[in-house]
Amino acid sequence: MNILKNITKLALASLLMCSLNSNAALLNLPTSQPIIEFGATGLISYDVESGLVVISGVPASIFNEAPFISGDILATTVGDEKYFTVEFHVDQNGNFVSGEAGVPDLVIKGSADTDFDTVPDYDGVLLEADVADFGFQDGGTSDDRFDLRLNNVTGAFAPLFQGKDLAINITSEISAEFTNPFNGSFAASFSGLAKGNISATELVPPPPTACHINVDTSCSVNGKPDADMCRIKVSKSSKFWQHKVNNYHGHSCGKRKYGMHGTPVQWWERNYSKEDVKFTYVVTNTGTTPITDLIIDDSFDTGVTGLPATLLPGQSVTLTRTEKLNEEIENKVDVFGKSGEAQCTDSDIVEITVKKKYSGNHHHGHHKDDDHDDDKKKRWSIWW
Repeated sequence: MNILKNITKLALASLLMCSLNSNAALLNLPTSQPIIEFGATGLISYDVESGLVVISGVPASIFNEAPFISGDILATTVGDEKYFTVEFHVDQNGNFVSGEAGVPDLVIKGSADTDFDTVPDYDGVLLEADVADFGFQDGGTSDDRFDLRLNNVTGAFAPLFQGKDLAINITSEISAEFTNPFNGSFAASFSGLAKGNISATELVPPPPTACHINVDTSCSVNGKPDADMCRIKVSKSSKFWQHKVNNYHGHSCGKRKYGMHGTPVQWWERNYSKEDVKFTYVVTNTGTTPITDLIIDDSFDTGVTGLPATLLPGQSVTLTRTEKLNEEIENKVDVFGKSGEAQCTDSDIVEITVKKKYSGNHHHGHHKDDDHDDDKKKRWSIWW
């Protein structure tokens, strides 16, 4: 594998790496209906020792245009309960850490008569969800603001939010009642008023599927050990290079191909000897997801077969082809694959070059050629 390929892979990896959002600002999520309002009697508190944020209040009403739903949220018919609460943990920079283990982070209980027939159409647990992100903004001498993203939505109202996450927007008004209000820091506990709404927001698009593939190439002449570069006797061949354009997963790639390209072998070809060169291509899935739609393309005008339908993470497949050659060539091997919507590719080059030509007599010991021929005294002549 050449050094350039390693550098390229490191550069691509650095582009794919991401860091956690510090959340030192509001999320400012785009919102849509339905909207559940909660009034100014709500509270928000933070405990610095446990990192626990608790938001509580009383749901007031729900509104949605299509389908049309409008009504006050009342207490449940069983248990007379009407409340909402959210609990989750942050670190001392305000970064979201986790929800409460084993229980939903958000719970809204109540009932709603949306067709005004005095019989609740929704009753009991109206919404449950898990916190996924948290934002904040210190208002200074003005009101503080907080917002949250929640997912895994269930409950009686859940069908109204189908295919959506939840967004909670909170305003914490200044009040002399609270002596330890939020001051922009999570290095100390705070508490204050909370009012706002719960609405729909678009789902977070899933991260792109990682797709990582590698190809390593080698050659062997006349059954000798594999190497990155091989030497052969060079003479004359009727094979030639021709530019071809292929389409790989929607991408057009131009490449020079070596071979006869459908033309007949010239009569004089039999006068020039050739050597058997075996090429070995090892394709490896270096990622964490299965790779499908595999394509391998080398510099010869006939294809390579043997790729599996799927290459699992960590799995390798070895392909070989043998060509009779008597010319120097640079064989560039490209491999392509897909994992979900992600695509990946890799390349490697194996060179076939000329054997060294020796002349004169060697009086001081034996000379061994670069191809480790057993005949240590043999002199090579290059045929043209």
